[in-house]
Amino acid sequence: MINLNFAPNETFSDALTSFLLLFQPWRWKKGEELEKVKKEILKNYLNVTNYKLHITLFFSGRSAIYHLLKSLNLKEKDEVLVQAFTCEAVVLPILALKLKPVFFDIEKKSFSANPIDLEKKISEKSKVVILQHTFGIIPSQREKILSIIKKNKLVLIEDIAHGIKNSNFKTKILKTKNHFYLLSFGRSKSLSSVFGGAVVTKNKEIARKLDSLNLTYPSHSLIFKLLLYKPIAFLVKVSYNIYLGRILHFFSQKLHLLISEITSKEKKGEYDNFFDKKYPNALAILLLNQLKRFGKIQRERKKITNFYLKKLLPNNQSLITNNALIRFPLLIKNRDKIWLNLAKKGIFLGRWYDNPIAPKELPLDRVGYRWKSCPVAEEVCKKIINLPTTNIKLKEAKKLINTLNDVLKTKL
Repeated sequence: MINLNFAPNETFSDALTSFLLLFQPWRWKKGEELEKVKKEILKNYLNVTNYKLHITLFFSGRSAIYHLLKSLNLKEKDEVLVQAFTCEAVVLPILALKLKPVFFDIEKKSFSANPIDLEKKISEKSKVVILQHTFGIIPSQREKILSIIKKNKLVLIEDIAHGIKNSNFKTKILKTKNHFYLLSFGRSKSLSSVFGGAVVTKNKEIARKLDSLNLTYPSHSLIFKLLLYKPIAFLVKVSYNIYLGRILHFFSQKLHLLISEITSKEKKGEYDNFFDKKYPNALAILLLNQLKRFGKIQRERKKITNFYLKKLLPNNQSLITNNALIRFPLLIKNRDKIWLNLAKKGIFLGRWYDNPIAPKELPLDRVGYRWKSCPVAEEVCKKIINLPTTNIKLKEAKKLINTLNDVLKTKL
């Protein structure tokens, strides 16, 4: 089985670390790892060591967005510009603060901001731009976008939850007090501690505000369930083909042992304050375990990414070359039928994103999105399919490509 949608990051090492933590509850909420993980994020993820950047950790990326926006002292109905082809976790915090999300279109080659449409959507009420590095691809016209933001005196929140291109990132480090990085450590992101997020800034005033928030730690029972996720996910994946994994997955869901990544409240278009908690030490330990292997993880992702590129897009998409993507994006006709055909063969690929603001169940009118306002994003949502780049061997990637090519040749 190849399944991009279920626990793509988890290895035996992650499962073992999490399993052993189940028996050490005194380390769950507070501990020295909370400070250690901040240094490792700077060193191994952002690839910087000599910049005075401040990191505030949160229980989730959406909580990080919520409190960062709140710290900016914006007024009701102030506008936050965000791209279509994104997820609810970015948009719902904006609405919860009674701010107005304004959606701009994307360009196909980077799946990120189209600067022409972005500039068109800026108004007197515009205060913030969220710039997304989709799949870990640096926006192709990033410098032009930064100049537009600077010209209009807007705050920039750069969403690098999907990953970054380390070799270039030192030249793109925070330069102003109105420039922030947003990170997420959810189970499907570049690094996973099941849940988690962070704001990175050199703005001391905002950093003090974020650090002084009166948030509580998740309960012991919630942390216990989060620690169960990695061992259960690993066992499900390695035993899925012999049906044991399917049984384990079924009963884990039936007994509510696996906490959903998106809550039912969020699927209805409402911000869920369930995530407004401190980042616990237990999750910092899980994150450290992945951070110490991050260089190796990125090299493997880059190798698989370039293999797909060579086989599928040999003369195109140069932006993807040498990037360690968390998912490899491919645009195909008859996407849903092809996805179903692959699923019958035990290959479950991703569909990030099959809605201008994912997930599919989200009522777009609740989040202020108007159809035909971002036509490129809407077209991409109908054609996008994602191939795995994490925890997949080259032999498996070759098998996947051969199967995909066979299905693409089939008349659907």
